[in-house]
Amino acid sequence: MNRPLHEPLFFGAHERTLFGLLHSQPGPQRRAMVLCAPLLQEGIRSHRALWVLAESAAASGVASLCFDWYGTGDSAGEDTALSLAGMLADLDQARQTLALRAGTDRIEWLALRSAALPLLVHLAASSQPVELVLWDPQLSGTALVESWYEQHRAQMYGSGRYPHARHEPEPDELLGFAVDASLLGALRALDATQLQLPRGSHVRLLLWQADDDIVRFSHSQRMHGVTVETVLLEDLDRPGWEEPTQFGSQAYPRRSVARISQQWESAR
Repeated sequence: MNRPLHEPLFFGAHERTLFGLLHSQPGPQRRAMVLCAPLLQEGIRSHRALWVLAESAAASGVASLCFDWYGTGDSAGEDTALSLAGMLADLDQARQTLALRAGTDRIEWLALRSAALPLLVHLAASSQPVELVLWDPQLSGTALVESWYEQHRAQMYGSGRYPHARHEPEPDELLGFAVDASLLGALRALDATQLQLPRGSHVRLLLWQADDDIVRFSHSQRMHGVTVETVLLEDLDRPGWEEPTQFGSQAYPRRSVARISQQWESAR
């Protein structure tokens, strides 16, 4: 087996340049996948896990593109440029770029945590069945934003991060990022359990545990002709996403990543 190639690339319109890393084998690709990172701090924390998954997928013949949302990472734009409408445009641009580079229109998707929200909005508008993996998805925008504020308060005043001085954040600061209020408003309005994927789609849920939103989402999709498969991961392997003491640490659930990678291999 050839080792996957790693190609950093900038793509998209000049005024909205995105950065991505394409993992692929030499030659034509059987399949291709866009991997979507979660938002804010979890996007940084999960970088290694997504990189390893993209690498293993490429080794199994699935060309994989990880990219930074506009306004994040190495893509252009300031923090405050991150928006729901922008993320939907980014997803379309990533799909087009990967289809062109991989030479296939068969694009699959993977979203981790909060990335599920923009991805499901994007795919619900598709006219064709879609293939996607949702890893520990957050399906309630309201709950997501509230959890961010709770984590923010814990970091500011409860974690001991500033033992000798009281740090007063800027009005638009959230978890160390400048976040535009319109993004938070758009996310709060999202309830992905109410979104419907095209009939004939296939969803694989990778879960450490299922909550009520997951149950409602799964039931709704199945009622509309979508196949939903659930893969339970080892609960003890779940990163402490909400744990204040792990705020800046890498979230690399080794056993879960290995199990997901094995699925790429078995699907060859």
